[in-house]
Amino acid sequence: MRLAWAMVRHRFAAFAGTFVAVALGVAVVAGATTIYLSSRPEAPERYNSAPVLVRSPSVGDNAFGEPEYQSWTAGEAIRLSGELAKLPGVTAAAVDPVFYAQRVIAGRPAGDPQDALLAGHAWSSAALGGYRLAAGTAPRGPGEVVVAGVAPGSRMPVLTAAGPATWTVTGTVDGPGFYVADREALRMSAGVRVIGLTVDGDAEAVAGAARGVVGPAGEVVSGGARDSLEPVSVTRTRWLGAQLLIAMVVLGGFVAVFVVASTCALGAAQRRREIGLLRAVGATPGQVRRLMYAETLVISTMAALAGLPLGALTAPLLTGPLVDTGLEPAGFTVTMQPAALAGSFVLGVVVALAGVAVAARRASRAPALDALREAAVERRAMTPLRWIAGAATAALGTLLLVTMPMMATTDQSSAGLGAAMLLLTAAAALAPIVIVPLVRLVTWPWRGAATGMLVREGTLIAVRRVASTAAPVLLTVGFTVLLTGTVATIDDVQGQHDADNIPATVVLAPDGVPGLAETAVQAQAGTSHLPTRLLVTRGATTAGYDAEGAPPSELGPGPAGSSGGVVLDKTRAKDLHASVGTTLDVRWADGSTAALPVRAIRAAAGAGILVPRELARQHDPAALTSAVLLNGPPVASVGARPMSARDYVQIEIDEEGELIDLFLLVLIGLTVGYTGLAVANTLLMATSARRPEFRTLRLAGATEAQILRVTSAEALLAVAVGTLLGAGVAVASLSGVRAAVEAELDRAVALVVPWGTAAAVIATCTVVALAATTLPVLRRSRSAT
Repeated sequence: MRLAWAMVRHRFAAFAGTFVAVALGVAVVAGATTIYLSSRPEAPERYNSAPVLVRSPSVGDNAFGEPEYQSWTAGEAIRLSGELAKLPGVTAAAVDPVFYAQRVIAGRPAGDPQDALLAGHAWSSAALGGYRLAAGTAPRGPGEVVVAGVAPGSRMPVLTAAGPATWTVTGTVDGPGFYVADREALRMSAGVRVIGLTVDGDAEAVAGAARGVVGPAGEVVSGGARDSLEPVSVTRTRWLGAQLLIAMVVLGGFVAVFVVASTCALGAAQRRREIGLLRAVGATPGQVRRLMYAETLVISTMAALAGLPLGALTAPLLTGPLVDTGLEPAGFTVTMQPAALAGSFVLGVVVALAGVAVAARRASRAPALDALREAAVERRAMTPLRWIAGAATAALGTLLLVTMPMMATTDQSSAGLGAAMLLLTAAAALAPIVIVPLVRLVTWPWRGAATGMLVREGTLIAVRRVASTAAPVLLTVGFTVLLTGTVATIDDVQGQHDADNIPATVVLAPDGVPGLAETAVQAQAGTSHLPTRLLVTRGATTAGYDAEGAPPSELGPGPAGSSGGVVLDKTRAKDLHASVGTTLDVRWADGSTAALPVRAIRAAAGAGILVPRELARQHDPAALTSAVLLNGPPVASVGARPMSARDYVQIEIDEEGELIDLFLLVLIGLTVGYTGLAVANTLLMATSARRPEFRTLRLAGATEAQILRVTSAEALLAVAVGTLLGAGVAVASLSGVRAAVEAELDRAVALVVPWGTAAAVIATCTVVALAATTLPVLRRSRSAT
């Protein structure tokens, strides 16, 4: 270890690339894991003063792996809250029905549409958040509301699921939300799922007593378990943020290993004589490996200690952008996470040691005669292991591309990405094979010039150096073209495909609201479905399904004497083991139950289950319509606007595209950053090691400008090799993805590649490469003068 420390201290420049790679990797991982661990579920603010909460019972998990809850009816919730209010230590038991309410200012919906879905509450539930009247009186009847920031007596236009309304403000409250009379809140909401208890005394004792009262009719939570009541929309937002953070950690670790491995491999090659001298004086292969591991341990420990504060200080600065882009919920804050810092430190050291493993193994095999070698000619650019790895990954990648159209649709995207990864790895491994003929071809026009000859011969005797520079460029250009091209191609065809499936040319769509109110829908000449959620019991199993309320004309005739019924598609009928005439036991969104006969089974029925629209509205008063397919002129409505079917589809694509673009920006940014580091480090080390060569050129009469032209041409050549290989592999992989999409949609698909983004990446790599080769030569020139 003492020798390792001395080597690092006296030759720190040779380890600078490893130091920076590990430091940045640790910073990325520390920052991302700090944010990830800080992003934990939290109980809604409106329950801050309710240490005990009672939740409606769960019937299992839905398709997303989230618990599926059934609602209490208004009567069930009131009866249960009355029993809970009698428990010792309970000061109040309040039901918490929620409903859609959004303020209208100057004729336009105001505020966040998604927040408005849960903005309406019963006045009695204000006590669960500790909210109190600041002025005025509580609401007592229809059309009365208590809100924050509006003077009592004011008239306030709002939007509800039923339609526009104008409420009278009876009081001002010190908390967020719209609070109406309890009876009105129960009428406007789809059942009740939470009853909150305010207590005077031991909350856990009250929770235990409450469990005895509730029994199987609900679940009592207290303490940290209250955080499980976080709204599903917020939980999904956190999930999106988690995917980006996980991708950052994985990519940061992977690229750090790549850079460290490249740096150590080049460093080992440049220290060939030094290692040969150690072998000549009796050092065993094991001692050489241990020396390199010890050197890496010293430098990685120093780098990790430098990266930890950088990551910890950067994490809080990302809070605003994450919230603004919808990857974290409003109010999210970053807290200190010692476990994240400790784990990042250990990971940084382990990654560095993993990166040096191959280089250490190869260096330990250096013969003692290498101490006597003066020539810088590489004896063998392609080792047997490199041949095997390159050929195997190329074969596997090609096989995946060829067989991808025959795979299941759900597996094709993963297969396409896997094929691209394999082919990019193969291109990096086999790059030395391409470099020799490519160099001869490019330099052929200048074969008689001194500069052309020096570039050609200097590159041909240092193929591994060129390959080491080209590899990170290859991966970055390949990933950039592949990711951006895949997204652009799918977006282009998806928009046209979805628009073609809409049987209308004009659509009435939400405008600043989460959905269309009932009055806006009924005023139009057109068709629409009202989304709702049904719990269907078959035997001993109850499961939740998306359903849609449809007009009678779409349902067809029902069984004699029935007032309702359902239409199933074939997939849903198979899931429910149902046929025409089968009676389904369902529980509506408001908690009420019904037995509905199956009217018909069709090839497709929207969400899979169609029910009469009037029944869906009756049992789900908070439901909103997503769009109306117009067959007449639109009628002006607050929160609605007409548009073409293509524009309507594009809105959703653009919303998803914003998140995808953010993911791409972060991932490509990380990759480009590490690529610049790898290229700069490789060229800096290589150029510094070529000082004797440059000295010989100067003695032979070469000017500094000529030397700069030679080194710059070599750098540009390495970038060109990486660009051509990366772009070629990416376009081949994209062609496979396009073929799979064409087979799925049964239509021609245009290949769209955003070359502008790729050009920016290539330009960045070029600038970094030129700077990394030019600066050492200029510095040597200035020091010589």
